[in-house]
Amino acid sequence: MTVHIQDSPARAYREAGEAHDVDALLATLADDVVFRSPLSATASFAGKEQVRELFSVVFSALSDLRYQSDIGDGRRRALTATARLGRQEIHEAAFVEVGEDGLIKEITMWIRPLPGLTAMMAALGPRPGPGHRQAGPSLAGERRRQAAGGDDPPGRQNARPPPDPPALPLKDEVAAPKREHRS
Repeated sequence: MTVHIQDSPARAYREAGEAHDVDALLATLADDVVFRSPLSATASFAGKEQVRELFSVVFSALSDLRYQSDIGDGRRRALTATARLGRQEIHEAAFVEVGEDGLIKEITMWIRPLPGLTAMMAALGPRPGPGHRQAGPSLAGERRRQAAGGDDPPGRQNARPPPDPPALPLKDEVAAPKREHRS
C-alpha cells in the first residue's frame, strides 16, 4: 500500500523508517528540518543533508524498527517505536511537528533504556555538533574509509578522541593519610 505524504506525513515518515528508506524519509521533511538528538540537549541536526547523513548511519545500525503508536493532530504527532541495535532492544519516542506546507519541520527524539542509548551513541561515533568536522570515527566514517581503500586520509591519522580521564576514587576509597608511629 502506498501512502502519499499529502495524506499523512507522519505515516509516510513511519513507513520510510520501517523500510530503512532514507530517500522516502527525506521526502517527508522540510528543507530546513531540525532533528533534536536524544544524545544531548544541545545536539541537533539542521537541514536535509545533515539529517540524511544521520539517518544513513542510524538505518545501517538498527534492525527490526517497528512503530507501535502515532497520536496527535494534523500538526503535532507523538510516535513510539521499538528496534534492535545488535542484541540490545531500544524504545524510541519522537515528537514530530508538521509545517503549513505539510512537511515535517521538526523531530525531537528520546531513546531508552540507557544501555540502548549508549549503544546508539557508540554506533554514531563522536560528533562535535553541526557545522563542525567530525573529530573521531563513526560508523559512516569507517565505511567511507573502507570504500576508499582502508587508510585514513592525510591529516586524519591522529584524529581520534582523547582517552577518558582516570576515574576518581569514591569517597569510601579515599584513604586517610598515614601517620608515622614513634616508639
